[in-house]
Formats: sequence, structure tokens, C-alpha cells
Amino acid sequence: MKNMLHTFKTNAFMFFYIWRQKCGKPYILLKFVLALFSAVFPVVVSVLPGLIINELLAGEVTRRLILYIVLLLMIPLMNSLLNTAIDKLLFSLTEKLTLANLREFYHHVTQMDYETLENPEILDKKQRATDILGNNFVVVDYICNLFSSLLKLALISTIIIALNPFIILLVVLVIFVNSVITKRHDQKKHELEKRVQSQERLQWGVNFMLDMFEYAKEVRLFKIGDFLIDKLINSEKNINREKRKIVKSKSAATSLHAVLSFLNQSVLYIYLVYMVICKGLSIGSMTIFLSAADQFSSALSAVSGSYLKLTANALKISDYQEFISIPQKQFSAGSRTPEFSKNSTIEFRNVSFKYPGSERYALKDVNIVISGEEKLCIVGPNGAGKSTFIKLLTRLYFPSEGEILLNGININEYDYDKYQRLFSPVFQDFSKYYLTLGENVVLADTYDSVRLDAVSESSGISRLVESLPKGYETQVDKWIDKEGFEPSGGEGQRIAIARALYHGGEIFLLDEPTAALDPMAEYEIYTQFHNMITDKCAVLITHRLSAVQLADKVAVFENGSIAEYGTHSELYAEGGIYTEMFNKQAQFYRDNPLGGSAPEADLPDGDDEA
Repeated sequence: MKNMLHTFKTNAFMFFYIWRQKCGKPYILLKFVLALFSAVFPVVVSVLPGLIINELLAGEVTRRLILYIVLLLMIPLMNSLLNTAIDKLLFSLTEKLTLANLREFYHHVTQMDYETLENPEILDKKQRATDILGNNFVVVDYICNLFSSLLKLALISTIIIALNPFIILLVVLVIFVNSVITKRHDQKKHELEKRVQSQERLQWGVNFMLDMFEYAKEVRLFKIGDFLIDKLINSEKNINREKRKIVKSKSAATSLHAVLSFLNQSVLYIYLVYMVICKGLSIGSMTIFLSAADQFSSALSAVSGSYLKLTANALKISDYQEFISIPQKQFSAGSRTPEFSKNSTIEFRNVSFKYPGSERYALKDVNIVISGEEKLCIVGPNGAGKSTFIKLLTRLYFPSEGEILLNGININEYDYDKYQRLFSPVFQDFSKYYLTLGENVVLADTYDSVRLDAVSESSGISRLVESLPKGYETQVDKWIDKEGFEPSGGEGQRIAIARALYHGGEIFLLDEPTAALDPMAEYEIYTQFHNMITDKCAVLITHRLSAVQLADKVAVFENGSIAEYGTHSELYAEGGIYTEMFNKQAQFYRDNPLGGSAPEADLPDGDDEA
């Protein structure tokens, strides 16, 4: 009973979800019209041949005989024409429903917390949720089929009861056993498919590495083709192992269904032959009862099948419900409108943070204030917490302890979208979108061409645009368009810089922004950055300490904490961590590590003696 309530409750959720859609109501109403006719027409058609036989046995051509024949011929035609007309309308409504569902689902995905999307279990839920995406209106089909089958069952039952009510009991018993078998198979199949999905995600990753051009160079030079292929084959074997279990379960269920159907038909035919020979049942009536018994069995099977489909569908809907009910904590946290000016401040107050599932602090007791037009340079070894600092600042994560304040107000009280629009990020691991070059910069269908030209010039991609036959309309990546282009690391980084410039937030975030650039290009970019951030707030993460000339203050991160903080001159004079880092890097550029001498490198102003 509990499972039955869960089945109807879950499917009711999806049914009324579709009903609330603008095109959902006409879709559901048309489906019920079809269900009504699909219940009545087969019953009438199954009775008519027997009535015609009985009329023919009388040896006369009567009006009833002509009516029966006309109905027998016209009903299939009417049914076909009706289905054709309604199917055209349903196709249009189905398309609209699919698009509406896709938009709503992926709108939820793009608003989910960043930390949530990093969780493999959530990724599995997302994959299972997409199994019903674009096809969630099948619940209407199942419910309409159930309604049609029950109506047909009621109509045919009146015919069979006139012959022998025990036939109904026989059919019910067979269908019940079949239902139990099918339900167990569906549950087992659902659990096995979950395991298959985890393996398919792993397989997708290997496929991606084998298929994508960006991996082709290292695959050849490191000779890892066989290594990746072995992983692909092993993953395929694991998937096939689970699929064989599904096939085995289905085969067992199908065999049992066949045996039960054979027994059911055997008993029915033996009984009807007995009734004709020993009880004087007419051939026409036998035909009617035989057809009715078959229709009853079919209708009862359809009832059972519709219910089992609803039960199986409930498992998928539950996955869908679980996924879309994952709270969007960041997106729904606040509603204030943030403002940022030269008088503004951002303060980290006793901020500590652990990544989900980790016991180690990525940041510990961080306290720092960034003023409105201040340029902060963050340095430190890998794993010191520098990028985590940026993730917390941009509200990709909530602090585990402490708080971050903008103008004295906790940043979680601000509207999530409006708060994030304050930032113009340029990351080392910037995203390359499979769009045109222009769309990669503006990230929209329409754009301000004057502004786009200006940022292209500022970021240094104007020469790239001029060199491409289609200019801004050139597709990024050749695997989509043979006339497309594959950006080099430096070109990709410049595109990311242009993107940040175009969107023009109040706070620039530069996370290793020149990592893919050569020294000359790096010099140009830092010069451009200097112009970009003159009257802006900027946070710059870098391993190249020559970039500190852009900064007002320097924060040295070590083991998740701020170990040193001050101006370049103050920190260098202290002779601590920063001084050691700076001297080692300067020495590498000044002196040949293998002996001999190397050209003297330019150092930040005021430190040639370091």
C-alpha cells in the first residue's frame, strides 16, 4: 500500500506540473479524448464480427446486418482520421512542453551552488534526472492509458460475466502474477541502471580524451593511446556486465509471462469448445466471448502495465524531484542591491573554510580589508589557499566560519546575481566556449560593436580578429566548423581578458592571468592591466613577483593563512617569506642555474639591488 501511494503521489506531482504549463492543459485534454475513444472503439469492433456471424447464420440480409457491417468498416476509418488530426496538434504541444521543460531544468542547473555541482553523487542524480527530461509528459500517457484500460475493462466485463464470471478470476490471477514479476524486474533494472550511469560517466571522460583534438598531441607524444584505450575497454566491460544482468532479469520475466499466457489461453479455449459442443453455445456467441476474453485479458494487462509503468516512472520522477529540490542556498540567500565605489570596503573577518567532505582547512582565520580602489596582490605556494580566497569572495562557496562583509553588510544578504556582477574575472583556467569568437567575448547573441572593438584593441586580440576570414563570426574550434580556429594558449588568455573588459565589473579578479603568455606578451598585458585597473579595485593572484608593481598591498598566503601583509617595500624589508620568494625568483632570472651568467632581468621599481 505504501508503494502504491508513493507511485500515485509521485506521478501526480509530475501530472500537475505539466497541467500548470501554458500548453499542458490542452495536451492533457486531447490525450483524454484519445483515451476515451481507444477504450470504446475496440469493444464495439470486437463484438460486431460475432453479431454479423449470428445474422448470417439466420440466412437473411437484414438492416441490422447491413448496420453491423457499415459500423465494422467505418469505425477503424473514423478512429484513424481522429488520431491523425489529434496527433498533429499533440506534436506541436509536445514540442512546446519539451522546450519549456528544458529551459526550466537547465535554469535550475545554472543557479545551483557551485559546491553542489562538484559532488559526484549530485552529478549522478543530475544524469538520472535528465533521463526524464524532455519526456516527463509520458506520465500523461500512462495515466490516460490507465483510464482507457479501466473503462475498456468495465465494458468488456459485462460481456464475460454473461458467459462465466470465473473466467475473469482466471485472467485476474494470471495478470496479478505477471505484474509482480514485472515490478520486481523494473526495480532491479532501476538499481542496475544507476550503477551503469556511474560507469558511463567515467567512460565519457575517457572517450572525450580520445576524441578531442586538444588531447591529440600529448596522446601521441606520451604514447598513452593504449593506456586510455584499455581504460575505455575496461569501462565498457563493466557496463556490459551490468547490462547482462538487466537482460538476464528481463529474459526470466519474459519466459514466465509466456508460460502464464499459455496456461490462460489453454484453459479459455478448452472451456469455450466445451460450451459449443455440450451446451449449445452458438458460433457467433463463441466468437464474441473469445474476442471479449482476449480483450479483457488485454485490457487488464494494459491496466497492470500502465500501473507498472507509473511505478517505474515514479522512480525516475523521484530522482528528478530530488535533483530539482536541491536547495539553491547562494541564489536565494539575499535580496539587497550591492554598491561598490572608491569609498567601499570588502572585509574578511575571521574567515575559515573547509571544502565539502574534507577535514582540512583550506583557509584558516583570514582577516583582511580591501578598499574601494586598492590593488591587492596575493602570492604564495600552490595549495596555500589563494584561489579559495577568490571562490569565497565571489560567493562560489560559503565560509565555514566567520563572515565576509561588503560595506559592513554580510555579502550573503545581497542579491546573488547582482553581487557577482561586481566582478570581472580572468582565470588561468578560463573557459573556452564552443561559440563564435565574438560570442566568446560578449557571451550573448547581441552586442555593442563599438565596445567590442575597443576591448579587442585593449586586450590585444584585434590583430587576431583581422586575420580571421569571418572576423568575430569565426567559430572557435575546428571540430564544429572546418573554417573555425583553435586559439593558442596566449590567444585564449587574451580572449578571456577581453571578456572581462567587455563585462566591466567594479572589481577585477586576475588569477594567474598571464600564465600562458610569453615574456613580451606578459609585459604588454601587465601594461594593459595597469591601465584597466587605474580607478578600479583589483585582486591579483600570481607566482610572478614582478607583477607586484601593480599592487598597493601584498598578502602572502601560507598553509591557508595570511602569513605576511603590507606593501612590497615593507615586506621586502622584513626579510621573511616574501623576501625569500622574491630573491629566489630574481636569482633564477639573473643567474644561470647551471652555471655561467644570464642576462639581468628587470625587477620592480626600487629593487634592483635585491
